[in-house]
Amino acid sequence: MKNNNRKLDQCLNCGLELSPDTNFCPNCGQENKDQKVSIFTFVQDFISNYLNFETVFFQTLPAFFLHPGRLTITFNEGKRRKYIHPIRLYLISSLFYFFIAALAIPNDVVDQFMTGTLSPEKIDQSTGGMVKFNMDAGKALDSLNRTGELDELKKLGISMDSATIKLDNIEKFNQAVEDTISQGKSDWRELRRLSVDPEISDSAFDSAISKTSFDILVGLDSEQRRRFVANSSLFISSAVQNLPLMMFILLPFFAFLLWIINYRSKKFYVEHLIHGLHLHSFAYIVYGLAILWIVKVEIGIALIFIASFIWVTTYTYLSMKNVSKQGWFKTLLKLWILGFFYFTVLMSAVTLELYISLITF
Repeated sequence: MKNNNRKLDQCLNCGLELSPDTNFCPNCGQENKDQKVSIFTFVQDFISNYLNFETVFFQTLPAFFLHPGRLTITFNEGKRRKYIHPIRLYLISSLFYFFIAALAIPNDVVDQFMTGTLSPEKIDQSTGGMVKFNMDAGKALDSLNRTGELDELKKLGISMDSATIKLDNIEKFNQAVEDTISQGKSDWRELRRLSVDPEISDSAFDSAISKTSFDILVGLDSEQRRRFVANSSLFISSAVQNLPLMMFILLPFFAFLLWIINYRSKKFYVEHLIHGLHLHSFAYIVYGLAILWIVKVEIGIALIFIASFIWVTTYTYLSMKNVSKQGWFKTLLKLWILGFFYFTVLMSAVTLELYISLITF
């Protein structure tokens, strides 16, 4: 019930005369409400609005987490007030995810890795993807091939064939690897020093970087390569800041894929866009919680990654089935098609985003 005690006889925005029972100005749409109130009334309004949001929020959580697709079905049926609006939910969840991701990635992660502060063993524990250098000879050879350090081992008299490495002893091999890595760390420190030295010309810096294993910044001119070495932390910050925009741009494409694989359902494109907002919101929250666990707890990291991926995939599958109301196998086939094309585009977009960040930071 509206409180007429705070109604005005004139619109504060456009000056149009209003009747005592007018809630909104018919000319400009501003609410007819006196905002000059006591602190008690101000707090009362705040609590009222906050509790109203809390009611919708706590009503949304069970449906969001426990009933895949319910929020999408309810919204597309025209029930817009029952749960949090899809765009608001997306903004909240994406803000949570990218905030956690920004905290988890140190700004100087490039320098830490290049100089050995962030050791390969530590990265292996946190990501499950980096190579340890005390592994067997066959795996080490693959690593050295990728990093361009194989020539250094050849100079030490270590012979190789297409299948394995023939070594006089494993200690010699490990020592050679350690020496190569140490040299790489020294090279990066020296490049950092040269990059910020105003007396070093760009041509001299190019000559220095060409003699190291870090001459991999193809497609960049001398100034850009030098700026990257000198300010690698800014590159990480720029890349992280651009990710939310990239994901938001990809949302319409994700909805387009949903529309294509469900073309016979005769649903409007915007209905699939709403579905995409809900699916991305769920993924942001789950992956954000996973990253938070990894950063704070650091236990069972690989298991957390696998579990979060399975949870998001299963949720997407059940949500697609409930929204489309189709069979299990048909929905699974559509999930595979959706996953393949979206993952391909996502990886391409990430690569492009990193490149753009590299040339513009």
